[in-house]
Amino acid sequence: MSVDSYLELFTTLFGWAFYGVLWDVLVSTGIVYLPFLGILIDNWREPAQGGEFGSVTGLSLRRMEIELFLALLVVVLAGQPATLTPLNASTLSYAPQGTLVDPTPTTATTADAQSTYGVTGFTGSPASVNLPVWWYAVLSMSSGVNHAVIAGLPAASDLRTYEQQARLATITDPRLRQAVSDFFSHCYIPARSRYQSAQPATPAITALLDTYGDDDPDWLGSHVYRQTPGYYDELRPPKLIPGWPYNALRDTEYDPANPPEWGKPSCKEWWEEGTEGLRQQLINEADATAGGLSGLVGTIAPGLASEQQQDAVARTVLTNAPPIWSSNDLVAGNTANTGWLATAENLVKGGLAAGGVVTASGLFAVTMTAVLQALPMVQAVLLLSIYALLPMIVVLSRYSLGMMVTGAMAIFTVKFWTVLWYLAMWVDQNLIGAMYPDANTFLLIFANPGEHDAKRMLLNMITTSLYLGLPILWSGMMAWAGIQVGRAINNASAPLARSSQDAGQQGAAIGRAAVSRAGRR
Repeated sequence: MSVDSYLELFTTLFGWAFYGVLWDVLVSTGIVYLPFLGILIDNWREPAQGGEFGSVTGLSLRRMEIELFLALLVVVLAGQPATLTPLNASTLSYAPQGTLVDPTPTTATTADAQSTYGVTGFTGSPASVNLPVWWYAVLSMSSGVNHAVIAGLPAASDLRTYEQQARLATITDPRLRQAVSDFFSHCYIPARSRYQSAQPATPAITALLDTYGDDDPDWLGSHVYRQTPGYYDELRPPKLIPGWPYNALRDTEYDPANPPEWGKPSCKEWWEEGTEGLRQQLINEADATAGGLSGLVGTIAPGLASEQQQDAVARTVLTNAPPIWSSNDLVAGNTANTGWLATAENLVKGGLAAGGVVTASGLFAVTMTAVLQALPMVQAVLLLSIYALLPMIVVLSRYSLGMMVTGAMAIFTVKFWTVLWYLAMWVDQNLIGAMYPDANTFLLIFANPGEHDAKRMLLNMITTSLYLGLPILWSGMMAWAGIQVGRAINNASAPLARSSQDAGQQGAAIGRAAVSRAGRR
């Protein structure tokens, strides 16, 4: 039998194990027999109201026969666990939906080596439990309907996986983090200041902005600074950079006869070089911390040029691990807050001021992800509670047929949440595709979320409302339907009850009339 989450593998077995324990307690204490006693008392009390008239007693006995038969039927089908319908741990499985990170996930079972079932967690777990026939049929039907509906729905593109992985991309190497901060202080800030001061509008720069976006000058790997003379090609760090070999043609400030251990690359080399370049190191960090983020970018946006894909990955890492503004002493020839340094300081302060909005958006996204991951766990725990408490419901309902249908609808309702969440995910993916039809723009909402904060928060709010609202709406509709079905079943058996009750009332009225006539005589 298939279930709908990892946790449900365990809660299903434990829920029905608790069912068996509670049913045994009810049987051993004799509580399961009380509904039968209630049926006998009710059918004795009502004829008694009719005095000595035998027709009333005959109707009551007929009613008692039918009610006892129905009660026994409910006990056999929905009360007593049956050996004919065992639920074995070895037969339970969960097949996760494929994602960009894992397109073909392995089907999970309780026998998996990484499972703690019966080892360190869920100790005392049963290997097999017996279920009542009716509830076993309900579980099988619910699981079958869920998987059939999901299989029939269109496949979702799973763009949210990229968002989740993108938030994981960061810099764990302290040396790389320092190198990025140095590049920010020695290369980006001076280049940005020159660009802001000059405000160039040459055809070459205009073409670069058309290709890479108007916000291209706003990040460390800007193509404007890399491909326009006078920026990264001329700028160099004031200190030696570890990992970069000394070059006599470039590092002319040092004596070739006594060369230093390392050299000073140009900012263009520092960023672009194939293996030691900062961009490639950032991509490597993204792949290490975010499960192959560069591969996900290629999957999501195969039509983008390789250069743009690499930029998207690097920008994502820098968004999650922004560079730190270095001290003024690190920048040669600048000892006061004047000139381009003052401009740079204002830029940094402005970025920090806007960071609060971005942080709020990120926190909301993280909260939403946590909620979405918790929902299947809530579903599994709710199902466990339903399974465990069913014996009390069966007994307290006096073995009602309406209870069987209502309980089945309750189980089906909660299990159908899985389909609704898949539908919510499908709608969410299509909304993302509709709002960001350009793949490059879609990637930028994660690389530079501050510029797309409103749309991003709107998508997250819609997604959260769908994941929460659809189950609530569905559960409310099914609760109303369950009430109507219960009433219909009760009304179906009402004519027999009314006939005996009415006969008893009529017998009592006749008896009172006879006594009254005898008194007048």
